[in-house]
Amino acid sequence: METHLVFYLIAGLLLVTEAFTPGTFLFICFSLACLITGLVDQFADVSLTWLLGINLILSTLSLFVVRPFLKMLFSISSDSQDLGKAYAEKLLGKEAMVFKDINTNEPGLVKLIDFDETWLAKSSEKTHIGAGSCVVINAVEANYLFVSVKA
Repeated sequence: METHLVFYLIAGLLLVTEAFTPGTFLFICFSLACLITGLVDQFADVSLTWLLGINLILSTLSLFVVRPFLKMLFSISSDSQDLGKAYAEKLLGKEAMVFKDINTNEPGLVKLIDFDETWLAKSSEKTHIGAGSCVVINAVEANYLFVSVKA
């Protein structure tokens, strides 16, 4: 197999690896370096030692130039994080209907009346809440709502 094809294959495998590790932008830098090294090998007569040196230099440069640029480009702004908190705060005190029993050990399902959404819910008092009960949201933690029976 020709050397440039090996570099292209490695670049493709690194891109697939990057797809399964979102947000790191580490493997994409190495993939870019392998792609450029493969192009150099395809169009220039360079020994393998020089190709590996070129790959090392390009990998280092892309880590210090491309990766910070990509992280800046795809970073989540603090405004959008605050919007998520504001949404969770909007749910506090709202009513929901229990569709799947909430047990002491496992969460149930509730449907928010005002928002037309279904969420996983746990009991705030660690008690059983049966299906059909009307509950009030006390807290939001991760993807769980902590609820108590409406008085």
